[in-house]
Amino acid sequence: MPKRNIIQVQLPAEQPDCCAMCPLLGLVPKYVARPKNSKETHVCLGTMEALTQRGTRIRASQRDSHHPLKRPCDHRWPMWMTLPQRKLGLSIETYRECRVPYEATLQLTIKFHR
Repeated sequence: MPKRNIIQVQLPAEQPDCCAMCPLLGLVPKYVARPKNSKETHVCLGTMEALTQRGTRIRASQRDSHHPLKRPCDHRWPMWMTLPQRKLGLSIETYRECRVPYEATLQLTIKFHR
């Protein structure tokens, strides 16, 4: 059986209100050398552009015309909606290195007392 190098990520019907709710958001791997004093810890897997954690939580619905939200995927989202079944193909290595650790940080850690 051939080895799969691409994973299909299902996109929502509409662009999420903030990047934190997007299935394409991931963490920058620890081994990647970031510029000095850089606060960009997240990455958009659709565009491969780095984002700050604070920038991922800003909601587009709370912005106005004088202060618009500019996300790296804004000009690509309409094109992604024309993909068959709204599935975007990503490299499986990139998905494992960036998205899986991000999903692991979203899990609740429960501390039980004896």
